Amino acid sequence: MGATTGKPNYYRMPVSKCTSRRTGTLTFRVLRFTTLAFLLATLPIAAQAQDVLTLEEATARALEANYTVQTARNAAAIATNDATLGNAGFLPTLSLSAGYNGTVSNTRQQFVSTEEQERTGAVTTRQNAGATLRWTALDGWMGRVATYDRLKALRAAQNAQTTGTVDLLLADVIIAYYDLVRQQQQQAVLEEAVAISEERVRIAEARLDLGSASELEVRQARVDLNSDRAAVLRQQTTLAEAKAGFNQLLVRPVESAFTVDSTLTVDVGLERDVLQAAAMANNPTLQQAEFARTAVAMERRAIAAERFPQLDLSMGYGYSNVDAGSGFLVSNQSYDFTYGASLTHDLFDGFDRRRRAQNAQIREESATLTIADVRTRLEADLNALFASYQNSLQLIALEEENLEATSLNVEVALERFRLGTITSVELREVQEQLIQAESRLLLAQFEAKRDETELRRLSGAVWE
Repeated sequence: MGATTGKPNYYRMPVSKCTSRRTGTLTFRVLRFTTLAFLLATLPIAAQAQDVLTLEEATARALEANYTVQTARNAAAIATNDATLGNAGFLPTLSLSAGYNGTVSNTRQQFVSTEEQERTGAVTTRQNAGATLRWTALDGWMGRVATYDRLKALRAAQNAQTTGTVDLLLADVIIAYYDLVRQQQQQAVLEEAVAISEERVRIAEARLDLGSASELEVRQARVDLNSDRAAVLRQQTTLAEAKAGFNQLLVRPVESAFTVDSTLTVDVGLERDVLQAAAMANNPTLQQAEFARTAVAMERRAIAAERFPQLDLSMGYGYSNVDAGSGFLVSNQSYDFTYGASLTHDLFDGFDRRRRAQNAQIREESATLTIADVRTRLEADLNALFASYQNSLQLIALEEENLEATSLNVEVALERFRLGTITSVELREVQEQLIQAESRLLLAQFEAKRDETELRRLSGAVWE
């Protein structure tokens, strides 16, 4: 069940570098600026202090511990237990019975040919036991078959609902995981901005010492540095909140410390026609609606079968024993084998069967409308998501070009600021352009991954 043809084409993005295209540029800046080099060198050390939680580990944990998934699986287990031949009425029933009772009586008996007999405290006991086997040989016309088919359709509908619940959870975990990747990358971007601002302060102070810069310029550089540091602190708070929410999704202690994997992978080879065909065949919501209609159709068949007679067969074996303290018969013991057949047919039930048949027909019509509605919404969601997915891929390409240009601009601007050919305001403008370009690229990459995940979920292949 795949949503792509051939081997997928993947776009990979490192965490510490926004794109592979920027690797050389970042290496150049690490060699040029010692402050930035120290910052980027210490980031992996901090990350190593926490366990790396892979996406596979996260999804496995969620599927095992998530309460919604566990509840859905329990509902599927109940539906499986209900879809049996015995519940459909195919199997006979065997019942056992046993009893014991006694009486104590005072009697006075007058017979024609004998004297009067009077007894006080006469005890009479009765024991009985038996087994009865009953089987419905005929319940109208294929009524049990329709009932069994209805139970199987309900089981399939519940399984489809459970699959949809699992797929939705997987999609939520995947999207939340890559949002954490984006948040970590955003923090790295802001920390990089701090490093650039620190270099700007250093240059401004050096120029002040040489008499080529004013005190105002140094103060402005420090204000901008503090602003960048505040942005890092706010991003750390945002990242901590996102991790707490992710831990809650995985049913883990919210304070559990972890870091996410190093790459974001986007499949750039999805095709709308392939996705739509897969969705119409495999979408759990659509499958659930189709199985629900089948169950209602089988209910109508079962109701129609009630118009025919029902034939029940039975046989049994019984034992009874009576010990009498008074009367003609002192004891009586018997062993009985019984058998029989009964034919029943409701000629008139107050139009109840007709009412139930009409309601079942209405429910079947409603189920058909539900299927049409699900198909329509599914097509609309696929088209909208696929358009968003394509736009995100185009945005990635555009933002990569912007990022490459702004990265070079920052390097040039820092050098020109050192030489005094541009002002600190102009340098700050170039620096903000870099931050915005990096942030937009991160957002475009995340949105592409989010759209890809949702497209796969709708097509029934969220984990492929």
